[in-house]
Amino acid sequence: MTNLNSIPSRIRLSVVGCYLCCLMSAFHSGCSENSLDYTELKQINEKVTESELKKYLKVIKLLPQNKTPTFPSVYAPAPSWSHIRSLPIEDLVNSEQNNLSQLWDIQRISDHFGIRNRTLKKALHRREMFKDQFISFTLALGLAASRTQLRPDQNLEEIIQKGEKVIHQLQLDKRPFSSLSLEERHRTLHEAMWIARVNRVKHLIQVPPENINLVKSHWNELKDILPPEFLKNPLGDLSDTLEERGIPFTIMESEDSDELLQWTSMNAIIGTDEPDPQPEKIR
Repeated sequence: MTNLNSIPSRIRLSVVGCYLCCLMSAFHSGCSENSLDYTELKQINEKVTESELKKYLKVIKLLPQNKTPTFPSVYAPAPSWSHIRSLPIEDLVNSEQNNLSQLWDIQRISDHFGIRNRTLKKALHRREMFKDQFISFTLALGLAASRTQLRPDQNLEEIIQKGEKVIHQLQLDKRPFSSLSLEERHRTLHEAMWIARVNRVKHLIQVPPENINLVKSHWNELKDILPPEFLKNPLGDLSDTLEERGIPFTIMESEDSDELLQWTSMNAIIGTDEPDPQPEKIR
């Protein structure tokens, strides 16, 4: 066996250098085949470009039925606290808000999305896109699609202002929820619905108009591939007809029509006082 000490230092360094170069070359070649260059995730308040949309659609076309796989919901339902919950209302409200904020976490969605879905993994690798990137595009486009489903009278800023006032009052309530009467629990849960409304609206209001226009121009493609919860009014399941439109009423023509009112001097109440000679002017 050759003693390294007997080899001149210049040759020794050359051999070590060649070995390191070969090692680094093998490492880089392996990375290039099995990994992708990281790209920053798309935020919901950032503009999605035409080229980004095309790349997203190319991934979709490689998936079964050309649709996004089952996507974890980010639109939480209204609170439904059990009548035996002994926590104060303020604590229940704060806990609910924390839980709703976690629904939008990319890592949380990633942990529940596309697990063991080899087709999705292959499609993403083929189109050079990370799963978290795909999720971020789905959220950005999905929220823009939701914005197109809102009614004209659903003003997002007004909903936030009104909702935060109701939520603030709930956060001041220190009564244990289990101590409330049936009527009080019903009213409290009815008001707590604003927690879910405000959470959704605070995300919807961040959508830039460019994304809304992009979704509208590609609606025929997107309506068939986006998760179903983004294709309907995002506040529809939290609507309150009495709150939004008041109590409806109908005048029955057969009973209350003005044309059926009758007046006769015999039934009229006629005053006998003399008119005031100097009446006061009405301001």
